[in-house]
Amino acid sequence: MIEKVEKKLKMDDYDLEAVFTPTVINLLIAAFFIICTLKNTLLTAESTIWWQTAAVIVTPIAVEVILFRFFMQAFRESSKLFESLLYRKDRLNFPTTSMLLLGDNSISQLQKKRIRQVLKSKYNINLLSKTKEEANEMEARRTAKDAVALIRKEVADSGDTMTRRKLKRYGTFRNFLGGALYCLPICLVCWIVSLCLNGSSILALSIALTIYIVYSIVNFFLVKNAAVEYAESLITTFDKNNYDEA
Repeated sequence: MIEKVEKKLKMDDYDLEAVFTPTVINLLIAAFFIICTLKNTLLTAESTIWWQTAAVIVTPIAVEVILFRFFMQAFRESSKLFESLLYRKDRLNFPTTSMLLLGDNSISQLQKKRIRQVLKSKYNINLLSKTKEEANEMEARRTAKDAVALIRKEVADSGDTMTRRKLKRYGTFRNFLGGALYCLPICLVCWIVSLCLNGSSILALSIALTIYIVYSIVNFFLVKNAAVEYAESLITTFDKNNYDEA
């Protein structure tokens, strides 16, 4: 079923790995909790083939495609909530922007100097001096953010696979958190219902819920590391491409 949906959605490599995959994981976990809870409540008769009933509801491929598109978009948008918590709503604190500032020590000052020269000669963008950065950091970040947009496009056009891989890794962690924002409360409700009814699946649900919560917490911390790795790859690749050409 999932393979058919994947083909119908006609996604590029980023959407497939960084959006579709975490969506499927979150939905499968939520479906497991829902089905186990239903089995413990509404579908108690041993003769009831409950999983066939559930399958019939979502069988039409057109319905599956529409639902997956909806969930992918919903999870993607909600993942931006975590991004705004980490880097502000306008992403002015995102690592790619910070690395271009002279007050940041993530990359060498020599590399910053080369990048600034390329940005000025190629795109007529003048990043603020250190004195001006200190006087108006937000304006410095806004200017750097404009520069990052051009850097991102140039690196993407160059077809650099490493930066693309880092971007997909960051997107996977971020979009998983977006899906967990919806699915984790559903799983908690199902677990509580099963616990109150003393359902036969409560042990399996408890283990699954613990793993899900721990994995979500780990993702929250991994997404920050992935963002830094992506930023380093993006900036370094841009510098390397232009420095080699020179």
